Amino acid sequence: MLSVVIPTLQKNVTVFFKLLDNLSNDKSVSEIIVIDNSLKGLDYNSPKLRVIIPKENLYVNPSWNLGVKEAKSEIIGLLNDDISIPENFCSDIIAKMDKTMGIIGMNSGDYIETKDIIGEPPQKTDLFLEKTKYMDLFFGVALFCYKETYPKIPDEIKIVYGDVWLYYQYKKQKKDNYRICGQKIYHLGSLSSSSINFNPICKKDAYLYKKLMVKWYNRLFSYEETWKGYKLRLCGLTFFIPKKNAKGYINE
Repeated sequence: MLSVVIPTLQKNVTVFFKLLDNLSNDKSVSEIIVIDNSLKGLDYNSPKLRVIIPKENLYVNPSWNLGVKEAKSEIIGLLNDDISIPENFCSDIIAKMDKTMGIIGMNSGDYIETKDIIGEPPQKTDLFLEKTKYMDLFFGVALFCYKETYPKIPDEIKIVYGDVWLYYQYKKQKKDNYRICGQKIYHLGSLSSSSINFNPICKKDAYLYKKLMVKWYNRLFSYEETWKGYKLRLCGLTFFIPKKNAKGYINE
């Protein structure tokens, strides 16, 4: 069984409530834990719903930590409030999970469609999980993992880099990370987080993440495959070789 954790500011309750309808009807979902960072309460009823209203906006990553701590199920789903998924999406994923896996996230290549308006949910198709050596764009809009292995995100990292933290902590645990393929979901682009260039909290998050994760010797020499290409750092200089037909990439 699955505990779903969703932080929300309730910016688009139509899309959000349709997601809650979907999760309420999914037999694998035992509880839906909503961290209501809007602080105004939730006008939605479901026997599976648990609403936590903090004293102040916790932002995304501390909300994930709180939701995982409160969760009662063995498996955790960390979902955005601005996505549309087909019926039994969560059931299909956890049926393919086992405890050898690390974090499971979305594959944006052909399977996330960004929309300004979301109406009907995406058509249900056969999904599968594929090992991945890197994070895709929007990898973190839908994450799945086992509660007992969840590596708590540092609370001082508020909005971005939480999914990146989880991805690389699971790599440190010597677990393979996976991406969800074969099933399209919709993402409401108008509610995407502000650019790191314009959000001072995101800028601070980037600084803190790199301070915690990037060793001094990695700044001199490192090699990394990313969604958009291959990155080589040599004596403090960064060289980048782009991939052909890359449709997106994570902030770096």
